[in-house]
Parts: sequence; C-alpha cells; structure tokens
Amino acid sequence: MSEEEEFDVIIVGGGPAGLNTAIMCATRHLKVLLLERDKLGGLLATLYPNKIIPNYPGFPEGIVAIELVRNWLQHLRFTGIIVKQETVLNVTENLMVVTDKKKYRSRVIVIATGTKPRQLGVPNELRFSKGHKGVYYFVSHPEEFMGKKVLVVGGGDTAIDVALELLNLAGEITLVHRREGFRAFDENVEKVRKSGMVNFVLKGEVTAIKGRHRVEKVVIRQGGKILEPRVDAIIIAIGLVPNNKPFKNLGLKTDEHGFILTDRAQRANIEGIFAVGDVTQVGLRLITVAAAHGAIASHFIYSYVKEPYWTREAWPTKIDHTP
Repeated sequence: MSEEEEFDVIIVGGGPAGLNTAIMCATRHLKVLLLERDKLGGLLATLYPNKIIPNYPGFPEGIVAIELVRNWLQHLRFTGIIVKQETVLNVTENLMVVTDKKKYRSRVIVIATGTKPRQLGVPNELRFSKGHKGVYYFVSHPEEFMGKKVLVVGGGDTAIDVALELLNLAGEITLVHRREGFRAFDENVEKVRKSGMVNFVLKGEVTAIKGRHRVEKVVIRQGGKILEPRVDAIIIAIGLVPNNKPFKNLGLKTDEHGFILTDRAQRANIEGIFAVGDVTQVGLRLITVAAAHGAIASHFIYSYVKEPYWTREAWPTKIDHTP
C-alpha cells in the first residue's frame, strides 16, 4: 500500500454535505479528493432515490432525490475534483487517510459520512435484512410492497412517510409505535389516520421477527399482551445513527449519541479536521442544511490552507464544542 500525493482537502463521504463541500472547495481552486465507498449521493441514492424532496430551494414542486443527485454530479464533472470509490478504514491525527486500496495525506480532512438507519436489535433482524427477505429500513421501491402485509415501526416523519407512500399499494399496513403520540408532522399523521387503511398499535414494541427463510411473523409486546401478526415485510424507521466508525480512535468530541461536535466554522476539536452534515450534532437534518455546511466549511478550509491576509478576521475567536 503505497503513499499517494498530498491533497489540500480530503472529503470522506459523498452525500449532500460531502458533495457540496467538494464543489465549494473546488471553486476556491483547492486540490480535492472525494472518497465514497458506495454510491455518490448518500442516502438519496441508496435508500430513497425515488422520493420527492419537497423543501429544496429552487424546486417549488419538489424534486426526485436521484435527480437532485444527478444535478450535483453534473456540477462535479466541471470542477476537477478527484473522486474515488474506496472504503476508509482509518484516519490518523496526522491527517493520513487509510482506505482499502491506498493511503493519502491531506492538509484538511472533512468528515461527511452522514448517518445510517438505527436497528431494532431483535432476533432475525440482520438475517432477514439482506437479500430482500422482508426486513427493510426504507421504501426504495414502493412497487415491491404491492398487495403485501406490511408492518412499519416508528413514530417520526420517516415512519409516517412510509405509511403514506404505501397507502394505495400495500394490501395491509400496521404501524407500531412505542408511544401514544407522534413526532411526525401533525398534518401527515392526520392523513394516515383519516385514510382508514392503517392499523395502529400504540405503546407497542417489536421484540422479535420470526420466519424460516424470510419474514413470516413479528412479535409485539403491548402492555400485558403479546401479539404475533403475520406479515410479509417489516420496515424499521426508528431514526438514524452517525456513521463514525473510521474515526472512533481519533478522540473527536461527540454528543451522547455519537454525533460530532463542531464550532461555527464546522471545525472538530482536532486540528485540521472538519465535519459537515448529518454526522454532526446539527439541530435540523435537512438537505439544505447539509449544503450550507459545505459552503461554511469551504470558506474556512480555504482560509486554513491558503492563509490569506483576511484569515484572522474570518476565523471564530473561540471554538465552542459544548452540546
């Protein structure tokens, strides 16, 4: 594994935050390497490519997630950014990035690895989550659930959106939520209730998934009762956790959930390391926020790397890493 040339900026993660950071850094003529182990576009490309994004500026009627990604990739082609599909295994304090193929050095590393779906942690979940055996974390292709008995777990916007998307497709929908109230938008919750097509199991908890070769039943504990409804698929939508495994040994400051703490320049607590997007402790997880992080970070990265005369004026005087 030979050591490669040095970059001004290495961005780990090719979702909305990583793509926008790369594009904005390239406009400032920085030498940029973008590393992504999967598809460029992050969750927009892998989990919900066909979802309509209703709140991205410039598209008043919404835009399909994969179309938004394609726009970014088109922009990327004109920037000179080097993009490589490699898995980052480790990042060192001296700003060495080790992937499954090579080693790279950089003046700045940007962590833009986003989030991944939270798992329930119940028997057979992982076994049936591979190879279309009935456990899913998002509806990537709604037509696959046509006429099926579907159980949705969760009470936030993602769970309610799933129920809405499957209303006229699934043969039967059951929504299990451990609380009585919902965190999702009230308007959407009301739409699901008024549809009359969703069975609610509130104050319920899925404790196991059963089946021989694929999902056949789920076990739900609701108060003193145990329910075992037959289902064809279970969609687990109980939130997201940060994708921070390659950075565990760096000593990054995080909140209690593992989201990286940054200051208003998007700097982490380690010299030369920035973090952007959903992997950070951000108050609002929207694509527009991730894009804004890219603009903010690129400004201060340029200042850090090139040290222009206005550097002292640009930088925050104090880094605040408190939650």
